[in-house]
Amino acid sequence: MTLAMPGAVTPEAMLAHLGSRRSVRAFTPAAVARDVLERLVAAAITAPSAGNRQLWRFVVVTRPATRAQIAGAVRAATEAIDGAVRRGPHANEWGSYGDQFWQPLAAAAAIIVPAVREPPDLLAGLLRSAGADPARFQLPSAMQPERCALGGAVMALLLQAHAEGLGAAWMAGPMVARAELEAACGIAAPWQMAGAIAVGYPATVPAAPSRKSPDDVVTWLEEG
Repeated sequence: MTLAMPGAVTPEAMLAHLGSRRSVRAFTPAAVARDVLERLVAAAITAPSAGNRQLWRFVVVTRPATRAQIAGAVRAATEAIDGAVRRGPHANEWGSYGDQFWQPLAAAAAIIVPAVREPPDLLAGLLRSAGADPARFQLPSAMQPERCALGGAVMALLLQAHAEGLGAAWMAGPMVARAELEAACGIAAPWQMAGAIAVGYPATVPAAPSRKSPDDVVTWLEEG
């Protein structure tokens, strides 16, 4: 017997919502209201985290000057990479790919920069206190659980954005200007930036991308 949680959507509706989300990189000039952005962060922090540590932070940038600073820093870093790649044998393969690193940021009404913090390696510490060498064991890095948790938090944020009628894209490309973006956003050690999310009302909605079928990505270990 399946117990329905209060306010739960149907399984079919949830799957349809997940399947209709797109990574949007072109936005209208319309601003996104503060209360809407607050709901995106509220959605993000519903995600599970190891030991409920919640070692995530979100810098929400709507100030035009700072958004322009962020986009400009990523563009400058990308153009430096572009110039180097074009002198090599893979210029055609690279093409205009680097534009995707900064153009969505330049058009977005809001930029959300997630940050994650490395915790003390508690498990390794427990082993050392018992006289054991942590290197003897297959331990995850201290950051691995936190990165997994942040991925879940960002996905929840993206799904809430979709429910709000917004478009959004979580981008790794802005990491090419990590130092500049961390300075602009006030992110300092032990915190570290984990990409950037461009958010706004979509100017265009991309067509559905091809997806592998469940049969392509799952292995069943069943009786019989």
